[in-house]
Amino acid sequence: MFKHKFQNIEMISNKKYVSSRKIIIFFYGLGCTSNDVEFLLKRKLLSRFQLIIVDLPGHNNQKYNSENLTIFSRKIYLFLLKKNIKDIIFFGHSIGGIVPILLMKIFLRNKIKVKRFINYEGNLTEADTETLTKKTISYDREEFVLKKYNALLNKSEQSNDDYIKQWSKSLKKTSSYAFYDLSSECVKLSNSKELLKYFRSSVKKKVYLSGEKTNIKEPECFYGSIRFKIKNCGHFSYFENKREFGRVFEQLILKKI
Repeated sequence: MFKHKFQNIEMISNKKYVSSRKIIIFFYGLGCTSNDVEFLLKRKLLSRFQLIIVDLPGHNNQKYNSENLTIFSRKIYLFLLKKNIKDIIFFGHSIGGIVPILLMKIFLRNKIKVKRFINYEGNLTEADTETLTKKTISYDREEFVLKKYNALLNKSEQSNDDYIKQWSKSLKKTSSYAFYDLSSECVKLSNSKELLKYFRSSVKKKVYLSGEKTNIKEPECFYGSIRFKIKNCGHFSYFENKREFGRVFEQLILKKI
């Protein structure tokens, strides 16, 4: 594993230097860290690619400077320009699925070839926000930061589900302010319907990925022609079953699905 940094953005990769081609950039979900999916860096079949896993603002013990997803996306764009990246595969999970859309819609605009965008339950609709982010912003910001976030931590630590307990370890490394602010932005963007509209109409090479146990409330056809489910998993498959998630991830990158 190699660490990279651009401005205040931290990331890990399977390569020491950033190349210009065959790049995969992975954006994880709210309250997670790059270390949660670093096992992907060791997969031999992916060694022909450079996989870069980016930490979200205020995550993985990073200092949080009230940076929204648009500002964050712009910095990623500047990173791509600086490294002269020519083509790219995006993988976005949950709130991380919003970032590639902001990149493509606002900044890239066909300047860099997006070979594929794999969106894993990427908060494209209002229904996607109902489990966590919408509940988060139902509280006043200071109330959530000072009281409710610790309650979420305690509830996660005491969960009967092992994958929620694993998630709680990463929650401890996440700024409560970042958690709230990104939740707020996620709800606003998802409710606008612009994310889904762009994903459906403007992203040409895309896959919508979901967990078999996830209750998808919208008709699956909403998400495009290529869809795939991860067996025996839900929203956090890289916690629930690393082996299955890694296998599916590999197959999607190699275009065998």
